Amino acid sequence: MTAILWFGCKPSIPDDIIKPDKMEKILYDIHIVDGYVANIYAIDSAKKVAAAYYKGIYKKFGVDSVQYSRSLLWYNTNPKELEIIYKNIQKSLTKQKKAVEIADKMIQRKKFKADSLVIAKKFKADSLAIRKKMKPDSLSKVKATAEIAKKKKQADSLINIKKTQSLQVVSASTPVPIQ
Repeated sequence: MTAILWFGCKPSIPDDIIKPDKMEKILYDIHIVDGYVANIYAIDSAKKVAAAYYKGIYKKFGVDSVQYSRSLLWYNTNPKELEIIYKNIQKSLTKQKKAVEIADKMIQRKKFKADSLVIAKKFKADSLAIRKKMKPDSLSKVKATAEIAKKKKQADSLINIKKTQSLQVVSASTPVPIQ
């Protein structure tokens, strides 16, 4: 009877091991830091930055590096538990990536809108200056109208270029590698 209970029960997590929900949050933060640190080219600087961030993560969750290392070793020897944790981390990272992409699109739209407003204001100012220079005779009016049309065409082409660049930036965004 004891053998059935022993084989039938799932091994519980020892008391000195960080529980799965907390370990998931710690690993999530550590992977975010690892992604950031991977972009620092000076190895010594990267190590210092990483150490400071790791220390902050340990403090945030009330653990130390020894407890974290011991727990990570335990989870590595219990892959089913670790797999569950990493599936949840992957979901969280995917959500964060989508949020960043949405924010980037919003920033690009606002930038495009601001650029378009600058171009439109410049066109309006140029048009007013040209109209002020106009003389009552019809030849001057025709020249001025042609110059206004030329400025409008330039402004429209600049707006289209900005719009194309904005769309290229949004469509060319590449996913951030998960490490």
